[in-house]
Amino acid sequence: MPKKNVPSRPRVIAARKESVHVKLVDAVRHAILSGELRPGDPVAEVHMARAHGVSQSTAREALVKLEHAGLVRRIHNIGTFVTQMSPREIQERLRLRVMLEGLAAMEAARLVSGRQLDEIGQRLKAISKAVDANDYFEAAQADLEFHRLIWRCSGDNMLYQMLDQLTVPLFAFVSMERRRMHERLADAVRAHEPIVAALREHNAGAAQEVMRVHIEGSYAEFSAQAPAYTLAVG
Repeated sequence: MPKKNVPSRPRVIAARKESVHVKLVDAVRHAILSGELRPGDPVAEVHMARAHGVSQSTAREALVKLEHAGLVRRIHNIGTFVTQMSPREIQERLRLRVMLEGLAAMEAARLVSGRQLDEIGQRLKAISKAVDANDYFEAAQADLEFHRLIWRCSGDNMLYQMLDQLTVPLFAFVSMERRRMHERLADAVRAHEPIVAALREHNAGAAQEVMRVHIEGSYAEFSAQAPAYTLAVG
């Protein structure tokens, strides 16, 4: 009788550790995007380990991943804090995002497949569902996934990584501030429709332009109030 392939004990332990690590990262990310943790709030390794019933090494690994995603910032000899951006940093990230995502939209318009267009349509519906529920966290997540899919459709992995590193902290921070200001989400779906139309037409120039208009328009109200924000840590 043939022997069954049974995973080795070290492999099982490693898989469990990875699962706990992923769940912890997701839990802290949710707390940040939902506004439970606010910009500038401390994220202590010891407290995080106790709250989630994990080891400090697991909590430390999770914080490193969150730092790489730009959701937290670690200050030497002081601690780790939820990312908070100065008005200047917000403007710098937006300027770079317009350039890079415009390029991604151009390439996506040339390369996007029918199946990918259908998936983009589904992402737009997810945004609509979150907006209808007035759920800032889910709206931010759905919006980010919509844009991530366009970056993926560009076929440029380096461009995807650059945009992800640049944009995820911006989505997180702005989502927290929009929730704090009780900003209406009603126009979010309509703002994405010209992007989808340009992609369906495979019009690279139009895709680049509507992406620029979308990004600048999406942050117009926030940017107008940007001088009110200050960088509390760092």
